[in-house]
Amino acid sequence: MGRFEPYGTGFKADFDVRVGPARTAWDCAAFARQLRSDVERVMGIRFDPADDGRDPSGGFRFWFENEDLSFHLIVDDPEEGRPLDKVPAYAIPVSRSEQVATWELAEKLYDGLDALGTYLLVALEKAGEAVAANVDLGDDW
Repeated sequence: MGRFEPYGTGFKADFDVRVGPARTAWDCAAFARQLRSDVERVMGIRFDPADDGRDPSGGFRFWFENEDLSFHLIVDDPEEGRPLDKVPAYAIPVSRSEQVATWELAEKLYDGLDALGTYLLVALEKAGEAVAANVDLGDDW
């Protein structure tokens, strides 16, 4: 049984993996490029290569979709003073397959990014409960 499985009530339960830089200063565009590349490698997907993801708000949005998976990656500047300001990017995998549950995709993403050692990570289940984190969330979480 995987660590995320108990939070995967129902086959399509939602997970939100929040991501931030572990060792570099914040640069939204550079972080978006690097995270996009690492997510593609870890998940074995390819976001639209012609789309740089720029959003009119100044952030970045990437979308992948096929018959087995949809994946949304959002990178925005952190909101100072928020509990999750160290992890401002959202990575949201959703399974469309009957063979792979969404919790399996979320765990694969979390473990793959964590293994790189360059990201702060917090995985949240659909109600906002922390499933896993490699950063101290503090007592107010």
